[in-house]
Amino acid sequence: MTTTVNTESIRATKSLTSVETFTTTKFTTVRHSISTFIPPPNTSLTVSTSSTTPQCKDCNCNRGTCKFNVTLGACHCQCQDSVYGDSCSFGMNDTPVHIDTGAIPTQKANFTLTINVAFQLAFNDLSSPQSLEFIKKLERELEGLCKEADPDTFKKVQVIKLSPGSVVAESVAEYLYPNNETQIQFVNTQLDGVLHNILNDTSNLKNISQAFNNSAVQLKGFTFQPSKITNITDLKPFLSCPHANYTAEISNGQWQCTGPCKTNPGYCHQHGECRNNIETGPTCRCFESSLEQFYGPQCDLFRRGPGFYGALFGSLAAALLLLIIIVIAVIVKKRHMAVWRRSNSYNRRLSAFEEDFFDFSDTGHHNLGFANTYTSKVLGHI
Repeated sequence: MTTTVNTESIRATKSLTSVETFTTTKFTTVRHSISTFIPPPNTSLTVSTSSTTPQCKDCNCNRGTCKFNVTLGACHCQCQDSVYGDSCSFGMNDTPVHIDTGAIPTQKANFTLTINVAFQLAFNDLSSPQSLEFIKKLERELEGLCKEADPDTFKKVQVIKLSPGSVVAESVAEYLYPNNETQIQFVNTQLDGVLHNILNDTSNLKNISQAFNNSAVQLKGFTFQPSKITNITDLKPFLSCPHANYTAEISNGQWQCTGPCKTNPGYCHQHGECRNNIETGPTCRCFESSLEQFYGPQCDLFRRGPGFYGALFGSLAAALLLLIIIVIAVIVKKRHMAVWRRSNSYNRRLSAFEEDFFDFSDTGHHNLGFANTYTSKVLGHI
C-alpha cells in the first residue's frame, strides 16, 4: 500500500512521530520519540491516502489474463471467450472459426458512371490532387449506395479509373463472402440485381449530381464478376480453429469448430463428464457416488462405493435379526403348544374318568344296581 496526499485542512495541533535508531554489536534498538508540531495560524496541512491495485503474476492462465479480484481478495484468471476453468484450460464444445478475410476471395461488381463535368488532364494521374479530390467526393457518395445493397458483406468501393468523355468514372465494389450459406447464395445470385437497381435509381443519381454542382450523372455500364465461392464448403481452405484437437464442421449452414468431446460422444463411456482440454485433448471427470464409482482415463473402470457395502451389510444384519426373531417366535410357540397339549390331555383323561365314574346310566349289568335306573313308580311297588 502506498500513500499519496488528499487536500484536507487541519487547523489543530498535529503530533508527528520521528524515529531514532542506534545499534550495538548484538542487537538493534528502535526508540520512538514524540515531538509536537503546531502549525502556524491560517495554514493548512494536506493529507491524503490512496491505494494501488496489487500486481498479479504466475496465475498460469493458458488462454486468459491474470487479474486481481477485489471481491475475492485474490488473483484469478479472466478467461477469453469460449474458454473456462481455473486456469482457462477448457473449451466449449462449439467455438467460432477464424476466417482469414485477407485471403478469402471477394465478390466484385464493376460499374461505370458518366458525370457531366469538364475533364482535366490531371485526372489521368489518379494520385494528383485534382484526382484525389474528385475521387474522394465520388467514393463518399458511392459508399452509402453500395453498402445499402448488403450491409453485412460490403467491404469497400473504389474508383479505379477516370477517363474523358465528360468524366467517365470506372469503379469497383467489393463484397465479402460470409460464414453463412444463405448469405453466400444471396451474394452470388441476388446482389447484382439489388445493386444495379440502387445505382440506376433516379433519386440516387440526383444525390451524386448535387455533389458535383448538379451535373448530370448516368449509369453506363454494370458487370458482376464470376463467383469464386460457390457455396460454404469453398471457405474451408481459408478458416482455422483456435484450439488444438478441434475440428471445423458445418452446422446449421455455417462453419464452426467442434471440440473432441462432441465429435467423440462416447469417449467417457457415459460414466463421466467429458471436457475439452485446449492443449492436450479430451479429459474425463468421472461420476461417483456413495454406491458406485467410475474411474480410469476414460471412466471405463468400475468399483463399488462405501455406501454400497454399508447398505449390503446393513441389509444382511437386518435379515439376520429378522431370522433370529422368527426362530425365537417359533420356539416360544412350540413351547406354548406343548404346555397346552399336556394340559388338554390331562383334561381329556379327567373328563373320561368323570364320565366313567359318575355315569349311572344302564350299562346292561345288574350287579349292585348301580347301573339301573330307578323311578318313583318302581319304588312305589316296593
